[in-house]
Parts: sequence; structure tokens; C-alpha cells
Amino acid sequence: MASSNTARKAGVQQTPREDFPLAERPGYMFHKAALLLYEDVERALESTGMRARYFFVLASLAGGPRLSQQDISRLLNLDPTTVVSVIDEMERNRHVERQRDPADRRRYHLFLTDDGREQLAKAETIVTDAETAFFATLEKAELGAMHGMLRRLLAGRWPASVCED
Repeated sequence: MASSNTARKAGVQQTPREDFPLAERPGYMFHKAALLLYEDVERALESTGMRARYFFVLASLAGGPRLSQQDISRLLNLDPTTVVSVIDEMERNRHVERQRDPADRRRYHLFLTDDGREQLAKAETIVTDAETAFFATLEKAELGAMHGMLRRLLAGRWPASVCED
């Protein structure tokens, strides 16, 4: 994993050299931070036998909108065949149920089972701890400001299935 090779000198975290312009690109920095956070979440969830994408699917089904496999694919930017295999695994684990959409028999809506909600609650605690550790260098106001900026950057870029009419 990339984070195991982090540059450190006498316990001090180092920053990239000035002649390394990639580190100045905000898009790359967001990408790098997201990858490192994802790795931390994966590592934290290892004890549950759950992967991060499994958690993200569980968490996306805990809200109000009725989501289909296609909705999950769009929301999490996962290949549809990957979503099918994750949902198959979740069904085997009795964490999710598929129900046909009466308006479109080709489409299934996904619902968390009681076991799925229980697993999600355990995983949410673990993921919250991983996120808290990852963002620990930010003050509460900075984290709030970052969240606000991300909301603005993502405005209009969410799948319709999770947006209000």
C-alpha cells in the first residue's frame, strides 16, 4: 500500500520537493488524499471481513431513496458487473434483499435486511474512526469548510436517484 512508503525523517512528515509540480495540482491532491483515505478504510474494515466498496453499498442503501443496482453503479462509480457481484455477496450474507420493480420488471430495488443494518452500524463506527484519524490534522472549522467546498464541487454531479425532485 502506498501509505506504508510515506517519507518520514526523524518522525517529521515530509512534503514534496518544489521541483515536483504534480504535487501542486489540486486534482491530483484530491485524488491522492482519496486513495490514502480509501486504503485506511480498507485496512480498518479488515477485521470485519468487509471491503470498503461493500461498506459504501450498505451505506448507500441505508438512506431514503429506493436504489437499483444501476443507481448504485452510477453513485459509486463502479462497473455494473462489480455491483452485481457485490450485491450477490450481500444477498448470500443476508445483508440485502432484491425486489423487482413493479413498474419495470427488468429492474430490482435493493433493501437492507436487519442483519445488513446491524453490519452497517458496526462498520460505520470503524469507518468513522478511520476518517477521524485521517482528518485529525484539520481543525473542526477547516473540516467544515472542506465539506462545504466539496458539496459545491459536487453540486449537479450526483445521480438523479439520490437527488430531490
